[in-house]
Amino acid sequence: MRSERALFDSSGTLLYSVDSYLSSNNIASVGFQIVLFSSMLTTKILQTVKCFQMVNDNDRILIGLSGGPDSVALTYILHSLRHTLGIELITAHFNHQLRGNAGEDENFCRKLSRELGLTFVIGTDDISLRARQTKESLEETARKARYLFLSEQAARYSCTAVAVGHSKDDQAETLMMRLIRGSGMRGLASIYPIVANCDFSETSSKLRLIRPLLEVKRREIKVFLSENQIAYREDPSNSDKRFTRNRLRHDIIPAIVAGFNPRLTETLSASAEIFRAEEDYMNMMSHKWFNQIAERSNDKIKISVSLLNNEHLALVRRVVRLAFYYLRGTTRNLSKRNVDSLLSMLKPGKSGREIHLPGVIAKRSFDQLILSKMSAVIPAKRNLNVKKGYNTYEYLFTIPSRISVREGRGLLTSRLATPAQMGKVLEPAAGNSVVVGLTSEVLELKIRSWRPLDRFQPIGAPGSKRLTRYLMEQQVDKNDRCDIPLVVRADSNEILWVVGYAVSEAARVSDSCHRVYLDWVSE
Repeated sequence: MRSERALFDSSGTLLYSVDSYLSSNNIASVGFQIVLFSSMLTTKILQTVKCFQMVNDNDRILIGLSGGPDSVALTYILHSLRHTLGIELITAHFNHQLRGNAGEDENFCRKLSRELGLTFVIGTDDISLRARQTKESLEETARKARYLFLSEQAARYSCTAVAVGHSKDDQAETLMMRLIRGSGMRGLASIYPIVANCDFSETSSKLRLIRPLLEVKRREIKVFLSENQIAYREDPSNSDKRFTRNRLRHDIIPAIVAGFNPRLTETLSASAEIFRAEEDYMNMMSHKWFNQIAERSNDKIKISVSLLNNEHLALVRRVVRLAFYYLRGTTRNLSKRNVDSLLSMLKPGKSGREIHLPGVIAKRSFDQLILSKMSAVIPAKRNLNVKKGYNTYEYLFTIPSRISVREGRGLLTSRLATPAQMGKVLEPAAGNSVVVGLTSEVLELKIRSWRPLDRFQPIGAPGSKRLTRYLMEQQVDKNDRCDIPLVVRADSNEILWVVGYAVSEAARVSDSCHRVYLDWVSE
């Protein structure tokens, strides 16, 4: 057996000898202490890259380098494999300005990139300020800003792919989160190893997103870094249990591992792989069938009702969601209730029915289901017939957020009160800006249209009454009552606020509740 240290692939083929690698000119030129990489982990990642065809010869890859253990390991290993794979590398770091030591993370990534001889680019933004401006959560704001930065830098440097450091543990946590919150097959498919045409933003060009570490556990990454004495940065926010993922990571998953399944991460990751395969197949079949039966134009889609009724419900659901997607460019805010309303129009005797979805109008005309883009300008008065269940709408939103409700001709913003804002001052319970109290940590609400059986108990009232009765007492014209949006709990549909009028007794603010600020601006 040869004494030369070497790296082989799973078939025993020599990839490169480490002794030769250490003496190569491009390594000597970077002027730093070379570590002997773990051949097992490197080979495993190489197999993942080749299995999913993540890279091609002469690809230029932009690595998202945060300074954390996953992205640092990813950078070192791709650097060690760059000649084998025939790729060029660039590192990119985004400073979110969320921590006092964020500048140290940036300096660490700059130094690491310089030692490896890689081009290094940085971006920065005040995420806290941007989140306050957009009324979105810090997590969502940071994610959007980070991926937009990666997209812009990839275009600037003519990169063909962006590599990020998601691991098998991230896969398991994502699947758990979506199981708990409820999800369809696409959500349960969780994190894909490669996304061929990834939209980083509505305006950016599409790129290949790759995750070479997705079949590697977080523990393996830490061992690799430790064995090779590679430094990395720890993000303190990863221990903050106010975030759902961190509670799963540090409390719930370890408890399930200890009490039920010691190989939970592997089990969930394998399940996600099954879901991905089935999702890909169903997605392919639904697109194929949709293209066969749908008549498409820029602002309208027609589908035969009889053809829909002859197919399995699972396929029909996907086809109507596809129709909505082609008109809106997204299925965000298309709830299960919206889809069920569409499906109800396929039943016999429903010709002439019309419903309003978020940004889309659906009509049934004899054997045709017709979906059209909603007009950009909504008339001042609409002849709604909500009493018959027509023209309903429903938007799910998280807190904090800002959501445009075109059917209600307004903009709703929401945010949680900070501890400093929780004083003894009487909170507003009427008008267009109110405070509602939630007795549990509810971070998802809905804003929707009126329903025939809705009941409401205004704060201070002795009991509940029909919503129509309450609005009549408020001298709201009969033709205008159906236009008033309602903010309700997502889990029970209990009314919390009749927008512009009163807060419900069920949302009374107390010392023990969570306070949510709601503001409605008419457009």
